[in-house]
Amino acid sequence: MKKGFTLIELLVAVGILAMMMSFASVIFRVSIGSQRTAAANAEIMQRFRAITDQLNRDFKGAILTRAGRLDVETLGGVKADRIVFFTEGDFQSIGQYKYTYRRSDGTIVEAFKTVSGNVACVFYGQAKDKFPDDDPNTNPFTGNPREKILVRRQTILTSDSSLLDVSSEFYKSSLSESNLDPNLDVDALIARPPLDSHSPEDLVMYMAKGVDNFTIEWFEGNIDSEGRLVWQRLLSGPSNISPVALKFTFTLYDSRGVIKNGRTFTHIVCLE
Repeated sequence: MKKGFTLIELLVAVGILAMMMSFASVIFRVSIGSQRTAAANAEIMQRFRAITDQLNRDFKGAILTRAGRLDVETLGGVKADRIVFFTEGDFQSIGQYKYTYRRSDGTIVEAFKTVSGNVACVFYGQAKDKFPDDDPNTNPFTGNPREKILVRRQTILTSDSSLLDVSSEFYKSSLSESNLDPNLDVDALIARPPLDSHSPEDLVMYMAKGVDNFTIEWFEGNIDSEGRLVWQRLLSGPSNISPVALKFTFTLYDSRGVIKNGRTFTHIVCLE
């Protein structure tokens, strides 16, 4: 006579199977969660390296002693949230711009070329909304911090008188060893730019998305009684500065919102 399973044995087997499936489900969820977190951290770190590498390159040739400017919103007593400065290097425009030249036969001809120069004015700060009357639920800059954009605006200084176009990518101006061209509006350069992420013209300013709480502190060589560096962080308006180092603090968010509160970083750029 064949002996079958008793009801108790069957219930025990089903219970063990259910427990194993439950454990497997937990392990699977933890594994997927870990993978998503690792991917989010990798995305954030990639963005961090891109931002800091660009900051290092720009400040390598900075001319802050003559033209450094920090600014804040209209509220006094808050951290500086944007900076504009002049820097030396090898700069080229993204677009092609109309200019004139004379042929060997004396004919004046119009053509297009890339604008280049060895001095540029660089702005760092968060963009403001180009469409402030939009629904705040869909507003890309005042709502979800994952949608906020860090701007890097590069304006090449050129003395090329043959250029006919006017563009935010360059100014027909120069930076002498002693001072700025008096016709150059430095106050306009510190203004927070509006940005439409769908506009090809604005994309040249697009540095990184998902950047919030962008703030700047600066060190001018002062040390307190306990031997700590004195970082200055409060402004009530525009100011010229001559720092030894700058400290940038910002929070980065991944595009999927896996890391809910983002990750906050500090990056110090030495200027001497």
